[in-house]
Amino acid sequence: MSLVEDLAYQLAEAHKAGRHDIDAKPYSQLDRDTALAVQLRVMQLLGQAPGLLKTAVAPDGAGVCAPIFASKFGQSGSFKLQSANVTGLELEVGLVLDRDLDVETARRDEIDIVEAIDYYFVGIEICGTRYVDRTVASFNGGLADGMSSLGYVMNPKHRDLGAEIDDFEVTLEFAGKQIHAAPAKHSFGTVLKSFIAYAKNQNPAFPLKAGTIVTTGSLCGLVPITGTGHVMGQLGSYTVEFDIV
Repeated sequence: MSLVEDLAYQLAEAHKAGRHDIDAKPYSQLDRDTALAVQLRVMQLLGQAPGLLKTAVAPDGAGVCAPIFASKFGQSGSFKLQSANVTGLELEVGLVLDRDLDVETARRDEIDIVEAIDYYFVGIEICGTRYVDRTVASFNGGLADGMSSLGYVMNPKHRDLGAEIDDFEVTLEFAGKQIHAAPAKHSFGTVLKSFIAYAKNQNPAFPLKAGTIVTTGSLCGLVPITGTGHVMGQLGSYTVEFDIV
């Protein structure tokens, strides 16, 4: 069994069983290409397809992504997700493309990147890990484990203010208690930064096509939760609700 196959098999089995007992150290030593190969193979072993793409900026400035599986993606008000492996919540502004966007176009002019966006929305990423200790994994180890993705819930209503987050507050409630209230602050500086970086450095396994849904990073960091309960997040007039069961 190859290294990619072995590491991917361990992660896939942990996904299936709802476990977070994998030693992250072997994954921390992977280079980016190998980590991405593991990430893709996990999705294949699980028979999953991407519901949306989670973009990020690597320490060297390159754009990267991880799939959030379609089976773990739902709409505000009706979604339920099992609590196994949940570590926390991230309220985010995401976007949907109305046209294909290839690397050559993206590298030529950032205006073309922005103009490929159909609309923006508000959503909550449900984060989780298959590692005993995610902090041991390194950035590439995190890539192999899908950048700690577990699920995603979106409010499908179009956000009129697009990528603008200044002067907005993020609030989160879980199981009847407020767990976060603070001004929106994007983890990568702006809503568009990680999307633009990824548009210029796309993984051929996850191209940016018309209809692709992209989530671009947290406006509140990772807000930890454990257990079960109803989640409500809000950014301005946009609310996202679902249940951890």
